[in-house]
Amino acid sequence: MSAVQLWLLCAMARRRERQQRRRTYPLQRVYRPRTQFLDLTEDQCIRRYRFNKETILYLCNQLESDLLPTAWRGQALPVHVKVTTALAFLASGNFQTPLGSTSGISQSATSRCIAQFLEAFLRRDTEYIAFPEQEQQLHETMTEFYELAQFPSVVGAIDCTHIPIRPPSGKEATYRNRKSFHSLNMQVVCNASNIITDVCACFPGSCSNAYILSQSGLHDRFESGQITGGWLLGDKGYPLKTWLMTPVVSPEEETEKNYNMAHKQTRAVIEKTFGLLKTRFKCLDRSGGQLLYTPGKARDIFLACCMLHNLALTRKMPDPEGPQLQHTDADEEGETAQHQEVSHLQPHEQAVAVRNELIHGHF
Repeated sequence: MSAVQLWLLCAMARRRERQQRRRTYPLQRVYRPRTQFLDLTEDQCIRRYRFNKETILYLCNQLESDLLPTAWRGQALPVHVKVTTALAFLASGNFQTPLGSTSGISQSATSRCIAQFLEAFLRRDTEYIAFPEQEQQLHETMTEFYELAQFPSVVGAIDCTHIPIRPPSGKEATYRNRKSFHSLNMQVVCNASNIITDVCACFPGSCSNAYILSQSGLHDRFESGQITGGWLLGDKGYPLKTWLMTPVVSPEEETEKNYNMAHKQTRAVIEKTFGLLKTRFKCLDRSGGQLLYTPGKARDIFLACCMLHNLALTRKMPDPEGPQLQHTDADEEGETAQHQEVSHLQPHEQAVAVRNELIHGHF
């Protein structure tokens, strides 16, 4: 008998032995236990998911039609598992393997849960994020801003924040920001209550705040007159416009100093908003590591976090534990550089006249 024949006989014998063992001791499928959010206390639920049980149930009911499995095969994941798995990831910034172990599902299932949740939730973005355009909405927004530091006719505070990502291969330089890490530069507008009213989240970290504004839909709506009667507040990295008030560089008169002080105190709400957002959703903060996704997926994650941030405020969820992060991603250090980029552009005479009228007429 040749060596090949002997090897084949041994292989067949081992195969018959395995088959006999399976018939004698059939394998039992083992299911890992899953944590049910309803079994947690309210404090545990808020710490883990950033929302109480009532709000999680609200999300489950809202997304049920999109997240129900198309075919009930074996152990199809229920809606609440998909929702809580995604919320836990956004809240913690943990990698999906340890996250899956706490949810009782595999890494691949965790990844699918996050993807399905984002796809379903982002279909409802206009229900959660909307810039005030009606006269009554604008009036209420201006009133709330005025109560902060008596700065009149403000409809929003605008700024950008950097979200760390793993850059696409071959495009590392495009996504490297001034602080030498790779990111997406996200433009956000908020109101006086820290509610996010507009998001532009599709530009790499190397893009300046002024450039992102010029390419955003909000810019077009103000320039076309679709939004009138008030202005945004931006820092020195933005160009002065009739609808965007920036600080006075090197103020000399007392009225200019008063204007700058009120401007700074009012615009501080956007810094607090970024602090709340990144403290509540650690996946957006550098302490949670990079978002190991494509820029498009990272954009979806950021937008979903902004929507959930608004939901948390409207549902009066407690502020996240720990000190709120300050907005230092590339703003204070990069502000001078950004200002240099736009300083060579002479402000439009009409914009200067509008600001001067505001300074001397109100401050």
